[in-house]
Formats: sequence, structure tokens, C-alpha cells
Amino acid sequence: MNELTGLRARLHESGNPMLGTFVIVPRVEIVEIIAAAGFDLVVLDCEHGPFGVESLPPLVAAAQGAGMYAVVRVSGNDEQTIGAVLDCGADGVLVPHVGSGAEARDTVSSSRFPPAGARSVHLWVRAAGYGTLTDFVTTADRSIAVLAMVEGKDAHAQLDDITATEGLDAVFVGPMDLAASLGLAATPSDPRVAEAAADIVGRAAAAGKATSIFAPTPESARAWLAAGVQLVVLAVDSALMLRGFSEAAAQARPVPDHATN
Repeated sequence: MNELTGLRARLHESGNPMLGTFVIVPRVEIVEIIAAAGFDLVVLDCEHGPFGVESLPPLVAAAQGAGMYAVVRVSGNDEQTIGAVLDCGADGVLVPHVGSGAEARDTVSSSRFPPAGARSVHLWVRAAGYGTLTDFVTTADRSIAVLAMVEGKDAHAQLDDITATEGLDAVFVGPMDLAASLGLAATPSDPRVAEAAADIVGRAAAAGKATSIFAPTPESARAWLAAGVQLVVLAVDSALMLRGFSEAAAQARPVPDHATN
């Protein structure tokens, strides 16, 4: 394989972890504020966010212009959607609910140009510099990162087949859906969820894949980073905004006077 570049290289770079967050509010201002706060990466969430491919170009441009990587979580393992997202210039694609080696191979195939995959070639899209990048087809696969979400007990059982997939860069643990699949949706902090997540992370790393995970709180994000996870995606823009606004409002209000006579 030729030398890796871009996000794909960064994911495989030891000792240089990244902190990201999900974006479900599709505003350039939100992306730029996340960058100003010091994050390395945003995951533009087309699975749970109220937007699609048509909203991506300015968001991707805002992230990259501010010095961040832009990954897009697609709504499913669909070849046309993955190709369209990458044509927008995203640095990587995050595919949800990858439950088997066959599905992981489909994910990679949709993300890579022939002969490594089946991604359709268009030389005049944003990712190709609108026709100015003459080496686009030969270099794109070196930089585009492909991440597969393992987020259920059935996928956990198929983990070895998933991590054996050539061209797959990273396994992303989705602990919320993992908890639901274990019958623990109401208690995602149950130790059994953390145990399953740690097993996925450890086995993926042993198989030579970069590891990544969702962390709902700064405390859990810090713990996963300390454990050597290469990419930790902390919460989501809406949750972080609510936390910040709530803390500011609480700090701004006068302390009630509870003095009694």
C-alpha cells in the first residue's frame, strides 16, 4: 500500500489521539465554535441529525477551514450515499450497525475506488477540487478513513470477521445501542456495557485496527483516551450546548437567601 495521508494516517498514528463530537445542528457557526473550543474532529450526523447530503458541503468546508477533520455518519450501509458523502469532500465515513464481515466489506467497497472497491468516479465534485486534482482517483483512497460502528451484541459476536476486513481503518464502539442490545437501554452505565466495549476496543486494536468510541461525558472521554483509544467522540453538540447554557444560567442567578428569623 502507498503511504497513508490525511485522516487515515492520523488514525493509525500511535500516541496522537483525537477528540471529536457529533453534530446534529447543521450550522456552520456550530462547527466553527467546536473548532474554536479545541476539538480535532466533528462527526456530521446524517443518521440522527435532521439533514442530508445536500447540507454537507458548507459544514465540511467549515470544519476543514477551521483545522478539523470532518467525518460523516451516514444513515446506513448504502453505496450511493457513502459515495455522495465522500464526493462532498469528507475526510472519512462512519457507517452504523455494521454487523458482519460481509457488511464491513461492503462498507469498504463503497468507500474505495476500483480496484480496491466499487466507488463511482466523478472528477468534478468538491472532493476532486472540481476537476483540478488530476491525481484524485489515485490518491483519494490513501486519505479517506473508513470507520465501522460495532454497536450490538450480534456484531460483537462477529467482531473477528469485521476486524479481518482489509481496508477498514477503525472500529467505532456505539455503547448506547450496545447497551440496548444487551437489554440495558435504561442503564447504559451498567458495568456489563463497559466490559463489552472494552473487549471490542482491545480486540480491534490487537487486530491492527484503530479504535474509536462514543463517550457521553468528559469524564468517560478522559478515561477512554487514557486507555489508548485513538478517537473519542464526546457527546453531541446539543448536549454540550445544554450543559454550557445550564451552567452559565445557574452561575448567573443570585444565590437564594435561605436565612430564617
